[in-house]
Amino acid sequence: MKKLLRLRMLPLFLCLVITVFTCFLSIKDVHSVYGITSGEINDAKNEKEQKEQERKNVQEELDNYKKQSETTKEYIAKLDGAMSELDGQIYDVNNNIERLTQEIEETQNNLDIAIEDADEQYKMMKLRIQYMYERNEESFLAALLQSTSMGELLNRAEYYTKISSYDRQQLERYQSTIEFIKVAKQDLEDDYAELDSLKASLEQQRTDMEYMLAEKQREMQNLDEQIANAQNKETELASSITALDDEIEAMEKKLAAQEAEERRKQEANNQSSLGGNVVGTGAWLWPTISRRVTSDFGVVDDPIRGGVPHKGVDIGARTPGVSGDPIYAVDNGVVAVAESNPSAGNWIWISHGNGLYSVYMHNSKLLVSVGQTVNKGDTIALMGTTGQSNGVHLHIAARLNGTYVNPWTYLR
Repeated sequence: MKKLLRLRMLPLFLCLVITVFTCFLSIKDVHSVYGITSGEINDAKNEKEQKEQERKNVQEELDNYKKQSETTKEYIAKLDGAMSELDGQIYDVNNNIERLTQEIEETQNNLDIAIEDADEQYKMMKLRIQYMYERNEESFLAALLQSTSMGELLNRAEYYTKISSYDRQQLERYQSTIEFIKVAKQDLEDDYAELDSLKASLEQQRTDMEYMLAEKQREMQNLDEQIANAQNKETELASSITALDDEIEAMEKKLAAQEAEERRKQEANNQSSLGGNVVGTGAWLWPTISRRVTSDFGVVDDPIRGGVPHKGVDIGARTPGVSGDPIYAVDNGVVAVAESNPSAGNWIWISHGNGLYSVYMHNSKLLVSVGQTVNKGDTIALMGTTGQSNGVHLHIAARLNGTYVNPWTYLR
């Protein structure tokens, strides 16, 4: 018995499983059934905002990299200038060293000559002295004694004295010359050592600058790579944002078409279900006390979006900025819509038959409800500024077979 019951329950169980699976598939395919949704558009817009923020961050990084690059270029230019100046100083020092080297060589030659002259003078003096003392008959004493007169004696004595004095003066002069040349050579060698030390210092400075220059050039190369990567990323993000703009625009157009189709269907349903036998006169009553038109039907200028289509006529309040003016039904009909809308605010649709509707937007208060029959001139709402509105006014529009048309065709 239990087995038979289980067998009878099996088809019911299978049917339940199939039903649940079918519902799951239906939920999963909701996008294909209903097309684009506002949630999908919002997701695309959120993704675009994220891309724009990411692009902004990349642009800030790019600006920072470019500033660093300019600073590094300026530093490299300063290093190049300093190295050029050092090269000039090193060139001058090398020239001075070369000149001092030649002067030291010339001074050494002069010193060698002076020493040689002094040695020669010394040898000559020794030879004269040796000669005088080796010849006894002409010795200094003999020469004096052989003088025949006092005058001759004095002359001979003065002669020998002058010879000795001359030899001594010459030796002293050569010795002074040698000392002078030695001092001059030492001074030159000291100058040479100082220049050589200066050259070494300059060359070390240049080596240090070459190292810094190489570091800055590597830094510059790295910055160039970072700039190129940032520019590529910024370009990719810009392309992504453009693609998202196109995608969002296409989605919004598709959603608008879907909504228009839904409204058309709704209007058709309302026409058949809300007293389709109620037909207006076709000549519309002016819907407000005020006749001050603030914006006409057609393309109008928008400070942000430029030229945009205005699908109705805006009528300002009798007292600008003051809500509460009565809104009248323009013709006989049946209320098809009486609700709040994010864009239109509190709005009313009245069906006048044959696919024609009058639409009243931005009301402060609604005085009728859906399905209610109204006559031309009945008060249906109070003027306001609800929804996306700038100032107290009535936006009166005409829809014919699902499309907004010029209300001046019917207004009198």
